[in-house]
Amino acid sequence: MTDHNEVNRIDPTATGAFVLKVKPGMADEYRRRHDALWPEMREALLAQGIVYYEIYFHEDSGLLFAHTIRSAAYDFTQPEAPAITRWREHMKDIMELEGERPYRRVLDRIFLLDAQG
Repeated sequence: MTDHNEVNRIDPTATGAFVLKVKPGMADEYRRRHDALWPEMREALLAQGIVYYEIYFHEDSGLLFAHTIRSAAYDFTQPEAPAITRWREHMKDIMELEGERPYRRVLDRIFLLDAQG
C-alpha cells in the first residue's frame, strides 16, 4: 500500500482511485444524472481541492472506476460540503449501498509511469 506522503513525493498532487457499483439497469440514469451535474456540486468538488475527476463504467459488472486529482495544498481534515451530502442522497436510489453509504472501495496505486521522471 502506498502511503499518501510517498505519493506526494512522486507527484505534487494527491491522486486517488476507487470503485463504486451501480444497481442493475441503472447505468443510463447514472449517466443522465452526471450529465446534469448541479453547479453547486461542481463548486463543492472544486472547493475540496479536486482539479480533475473522471469516472469510467464497466457495463458487465456495474462497477464504476473513479480517479481524482486534488491540489497538493488541500486540507484533508476539511468537512464535507452540504452539496456533496445532498448529491449522495440524490444518487442513493441507483447505487449499490452498504448501509446508508455507497459501496466504495479505495484502490491502491501499484504502478505509475511518469514521463517527467
